[in-house]
Amino acid sequence: MATGKNVIVLFTTVSEDVLKNSQAEQLVKMRRKGALVPLSVAGDVKSEALAGAPSGQSIADAARESGYVVEPIALGSELSIVEGIGSEAALLAEIDKCFALSTTKMLLVVICPTMALFYGLGIERNIVLEKALPAACIAPTLAWIGDLPLPAQVEAAPAYAVLKGLNFKAKEIAKLKDSNDALMLKIERDNRKPWDKHDCA
Repeated sequence: MATGKNVIVLFTTVSEDVLKNSQAEQLVKMRRKGALVPLSVAGDVKSEALAGAPSGQSIADAARESGYVVEPIALGSELSIVEGIGSEAALLAEIDKCFALSTTKMLLVVICPTMALFYGLGIERNIVLEKALPAACIAPTLAWIGDLPLPAQVEAAPAYAVLKGLNFKAKEIAKLKDSNDALMLKIERDNRKPWDKHDCA
């Protein structure tokens, strides 16, 4: 579908203390430029986070069915999901892979059993929430920011508290419209006959 965005979800079994307090450069940067969110989970954090509900279709399956590129971490992948990250060192290695993409259109979410750390595109900076959000809010947040399809049984709303303003999408659409208008004007000018380009005729 070529959204031009990279949405990456890293599932880890490290404790929330690592996400909150690690002095590793990568996690310090993510906390400073992102949002740290405690999660309430009814059952399995992975199922709820990807389905937007206690159970149901995964956002990965919805994306594949709609023709989006769902692959491991890579520049052309629109959605990447990495599971089974068991140590802080392994987590930092995966984060390094994400940062190596060097794209401004990346949304990275690190999820441990009781907490999520949002970073990148559309995320407000330096947010630490006290009140837990449902893990099910993650899939709609990914879909909202990353232009991905919602899972079929989604029930939760996006995590509005971590978004960079509620008009984020409206501003994005306005920028696209301005770019499109400028491109159409250039095409129109380039297609004029040489004698139409001057007023002296």
